[in-house]
Amino acid sequence: MGDRSAVIKPLKGAERAALDRIVRDAGPRVYAYVRRVFPNLDAEEIVSETFFRATRNMKTLMMTERRVFYLLAIARNLCRDGLRRRRPDLIANTELDRRPDEDARPDEVLDDPELRRSLLAAIAQLPDAQREIVVLRLSSELRFEQIAELLHVPLGTVLSRMHAATRRLSIRLGCFHEP
Repeated sequence: MGDRSAVIKPLKGAERAALDRIVRDAGPRVYAYVRRVFPNLDAEEIVSETFFRATRNMKTLMMTERRVFYLLAIARNLCRDGLRRRRPDLIANTELDRRPDEDARPDEVLDDPELRRSLLAAIAQLPDAQREIVVLRLSSELRFEQIAELLHVPLGTVLSRMHAATRRLSIRLGCFHEP
């Protein structure tokens, strides 16, 4: 995916331990974001490339309080680059025949497997802009202000998309009926 021809010095000691901790803590959140928002891309490859690129600037990664935000921004840019390279008809088609709960961690969503499947299927069918906000809010646990900053949109846009997504999910799951 990226150009790895440049020689990268191996991480040692404190940097290696810090990276291991960051991957353990942030990796599942970055993976969940990529897998759910960009289902047509290889999430494992994107996450791997995300951490590879982040280690190019290891000091920043170790010092920032916003590690997950930093990593999500890298992953989002990689996904958008990947989508630009694909044919438009492949981008528009989501993998609806895939089980929506595959690879899901039990603590990511509800405990009831049937309800979890229904919820993830409903989230997968949201428009891209709404799905991205729902996933960032639920899986990555970002605040709305952080989501607005990451997506480069006004806070009001994030809030209105979340409201619309919540309404669609409620209708789809039978919790609310359209007037």
